[in-house]
Amino acid sequence: MIRVLSLDGGGIRGILPASWLAALEEQTGKPVSQLFDVVVGTSTGGILALGLTSPGTNGVPPTAAELLSLYVDHGAEIFSGTGQEPRGTVSPGPKARYSSKPLRRYLNGFFGDLPLSAALKPVAVVTVDIRNVAGLLFSGGGLGQDPLGDAPMQLAALATSSAPTYFEPVPYRGPDGVDRLLVDGGLAANDPAFVGFAIAVVQQRTVRKGEDILLVSMGTGLQNGGESLEPNAVSQLAHPGQLAALEPIIESLYGAPGRLTRNLLGLALGERYVRLQVPLLPGVGHALDDASPENIGGLLRTAATMTAAGQLRDLAALLS
Repeated sequence: MIRVLSLDGGGIRGILPASWLAALEEQTGKPVSQLFDVVVGTSTGGILALGLTSPGTNGVPPTAAELLSLYVDHGAEIFSGTGQEPRGTVSPGPKARYSSKPLRRYLNGFFGDLPLSAALKPVAVVTVDIRNVAGLLFSGGGLGQDPLGDAPMQLAALATSSAPTYFEPVPYRGPDGVDRLLVDGGLAANDPAFVGFAIAVVQQRTVRKGEDILLVSMGTGLQNGGESLEPNAVSQLAHPGQLAALEPIIESLYGAPGRLTRNLLGLALGERYVRLQVPLLPGVGHALDDASPENIGGLLRTAATMTAAGQLRDLAALLS
């Protein structure tokens, strides 16, 4: 069985999948890098994907609980202050709300100078090149690396999570010599499950012939009414005066592809497609950057509803 883990974007709401993965590690007694064969992620999910497949600066991968602390203990610092980057940084469009310096510091603590090729398992994270208008993958752990090459893990983690207007774009020149400005992969695939499915299909045709695919996809919360937060997250980037007119367009452009992809994966994989997602509890904010102590507490309580429902126990038994 080719076991694939896919992790959605969602900023501070990454608390949800990080909590679920910490529970899975506790219940199985195994790190995520042993529970899954392929890990993919976008934005906050990309940070988790890279962290969980990294050998760590001491040769031991961070636990999901350690990555959860990035949100719980340091989220307020990451989403604080004004966007003041080092001189020479190229930033098209409006000034970023936040400096990426705190996030860079914590990513450096997790990854150091490790390249993507050091990943313990095949891993891929989504980013978007806004200079050349292209969705791209940073990949490692044995996967092909064109065109971005064997980049540092911490750079890939920053690029996949640099949401426009929240953080500055990340300048990067790969081995092909193309100058790029990389931003949050949520602009291309906030739910990267199809990326994981495609990687698994390639493995199924080559090194893992004849094996079935199990795809576990973890979201970062639904609105209280059960609707996806994908289009809502993008709407936060729009000017308030334009939002009313843009909402139907945003809903179609950014909500429909995710729903369609999930429906198609369900048709292709049946019960071997597992989607873990929960509505946010009443009073819990959906904003990508709401790292107030009250909201973090609400997100932790929201994550706990999945544990209480027993779905994680069932998944732990399936993966063990």
